[in-house]
Amino acid sequence: MKIQKIFWALMVAALPLGFAACSSDDEEEGGGISNTAKLDPGVNKAVEGQYVTANNGPKVNVNSTNTITVAIPKKPAEVKLFTRGEAEVEYEYVVGSYTKQGDTYTVIVGGSVWGTVTITPTEGGKYTVTIDPADAEPIVAEAVKVQPVASGETTDNLCRTWKAYEVRIEVLRPGATSWIGKKATPDFEDVKKKVEEEGCKVDDDFGNGYELERVSFDNAGGFTIAFNLVKNPDAKPYVGAWSWRDQAAGTLHYQWADKEMGNSYETGDAQVEFKTVDNTPECWLNLNSTIESNNGQGTYQVKLKVCMRELK
Repeated sequence: MKIQKIFWALMVAALPLGFAACSSDDEEEGGGISNTAKLDPGVNKAVEGQYVTANNGPKVNVNSTNTITVAIPKKPAEVKLFTRGEAEVEYEYVVGSYTKQGDTYTVIVGGSVWGTVTITPTEGGKYTVTIDPADAEPIVAEAVKVQPVASGETTDNLCRTWKAYEVRIEVLRPGATSWIGKKATPDFEDVKKKVEEEGCKVDDDFGNGYELERVSFDNAGGFTIAFNLVKNPDAKPYVGAWSWRDQAAGTLHYQWADKEMGNSYETGDAQVEFKTVDNTPECWLNLNSTIESNNGQGTYQVKLKVCMRELK
């Protein structure tokens, strides 16, 4: 099963990864891990704004951590029709850093200027968005600004940029009474290999085999997954949208943009946990899926626990 993902933003850049151990839940009582994380207050990386146009038009997300995401709808001939009979526009995503002068953002991708985005306030709380790529005709559209996700301790803890250092894999087989767990680096090839070792079929496009580096959440309801560009220089970031199912419980709903992740880690629910490991605050992002076995044993429940530390 493929993952259809649907909008919004976060992150880019390349840092070398250092790997550490992400302890299992069974190890939490043994020392070094507590169920509370002492994250710095007021570090919520609020976005400058997320601007959405009507009728499946362009979208822009400007993050205060110097990341800008521009979503440009593809030509009508490339609009994808789903089996429900509903037309849904596919987008081309541009993610980069920016410099700002007045209302204009100069978008920089891979060290070169991609173009500019100008966001001009108009009457009635609306905006005129002008997207002007260096190699294409400009696009002008009227937009509204998305209201931020309601603040709260869990929101404020989550909305920042995280550096992934490990993925813990937990597999519950039919009839089993406990999880069978393995640890992997954030490299999706490593994750895929270890999931397959536990008897699960994994799509070839699972994470495109890239090495996960950063995960960012912002309070305009956007998130970005970025990969290690040193190892994967052609890797494009995955972007998506998120909202709380239950903020107090740390349960969120997520939707991907138009990338493919593989299997059923598609639009759905996930849970975040905040813990302190060896005096270091961490966020554990839990993704759940049901995956067919590769040995005729039906389906297995598979949880990916992405262990992350705040990127300072």
